[in-house]
Amino acid sequence: MKEKQKTGNWFWDAVYPRRCPVCDGLLSQKEPYLCRNCVEKIHPIHGARCKKCGKPVEDEAEFCRDCSRTRHSFDRGFAPYSYHGELEASLMRFKYHERQEYAGFYAHAACRYVGSQIRRRNAEVLVPVPIHPARRRYRGYNQAEVFAKRLSEEFQIPMNAHLIRRVKRTKPQKELDPAERRKNLENAFALEKPGQMKYRRILLVDDIYTTGSTVDALAALLKKNGAVQVDFLCAAIVK
Repeated sequence: MKEKQKTGNWFWDAVYPRRCPVCDGLLSQKEPYLCRNCVEKIHPIHGARCKKCGKPVEDEAEFCRDCSRTRHSFDRGFAPYSYHGELEASLMRFKYHERQEYAGFYAHAACRYVGSQIRRRNAEVLVPVPIHPARRRYRGYNQAEVFAKRLSEEFQIPMNAHLIRRVKRTKPQKELDPAERRKNLENAFALEKPGQMKYRRILLVDDIYTTGSTVDALAALLKKNGAVQVDFLCAAIVK
């Protein structure tokens, strides 16, 4: 299994030369994930986290402000980083500017900083959040799927990128308020093969978590079709 993983990593590194996800400079062989100048520029979430979505909270709080007043369809959420500063520019390059090689760094960070919690959830499969076919043709790839592939290698959990499809071309969520986000996602997703859903414990994968509207819509669909536990893992979470 380790030999197979090394082969997979060699392939991805050959197709997408390794770059520092913070400054975008090429990495040397002695710099596995970040260049020496950027190591101290980003830090994982430390301290108390929301027991629902995983956002950082004050020490005495069990839930973040959003989760304390919103009934989410997902069960638990995890992310190694908060979405701010250098990570905003990094994830925009990953999502819109073909920096698919960043996925290795974010998968490694997820494994290092939230891996133990995720393993305790015993997910059967990783499911990347799908994008509409038209958007995929324009962009050339789905960043959530690229991220999920590297996570699959790190966690040794299979990925299924064909379980769910996006059937509605929605407006970009970042342009909408929370109520508009939920409305925007109504009937946006469907199972690829209705009636044949075999998974019970699912880990959804996306790049950024903001309000939870997308993972809620997906979790509701999956639970309607037999899932009993739907968690999510993102590279970064908006405070």
